[in-house]
Amino acid sequence: MFNHFCVQMPMILGVFYFTEYMGIPYDWASMPAWYDILVRCLLCLVIEDTWHYFLHRALHDRRIYKYIHKVHHHFQSPFGMVAEYAHPLETMVLGTGFFIGILLFCNHLIFLWSWMSIRLIETIDVHSGYDLPLNPLHLIPGYAGARYHDFHHKNFNGNYGSTFIWWDWFFGTDAEYKQFCAKQTTTKEE
Repeated sequence: MFNHFCVQMPMILGVFYFTEYMGIPYDWASMPAWYDILVRCLLCLVIEDTWHYFLHRALHDRRIYKYIHKVHHHFQSPFGMVAEYAHPLETMVLGTGFFIGILLFCNHLIFLWSWMSIRLIETIDVHSGYDLPLNPLHLIPGYAGARYHDFHHKNFNGNYGSTFIWWDWFFGTDAEYKQFCAKQTTTKEE
């Protein structure tokens, strides 16, 4: 609760002042086309995922893990609200990735709302504990999903990306997950 009221709420309330200061429009006439918003949100996902991967991986360094990121890993079987359950410093550090996209691409309040909605839906989805087969987020190429992130919460190593599997694949930090999946497939075949 501390995190919600003392870290996240000021950041959320600060959005009003940010939009006013930056002169971000909110009128109907200047609203961008849906495809413009979609492209900007996808770019934000890539930026946020890149930021998240490297800093999340750094938070797993044994010298700092127990002080900061261990709070988030208190739950080995995640559920939606675990997404927001984190040390205040972690919220600020990893949350910065969310704001980078806003600083770069925000051209209308509807974009801000769209990006915020997509990010919350994605975050709750990967922490839901359910890998729903008809999940529309799986239409996004390289989307990680709940099964991928659940493994991270059970194993604590690897699968550091927030949205995509690309960085884990590139750096090989998904090797244990791949071994686990192969073992699961072998077990099912027997």
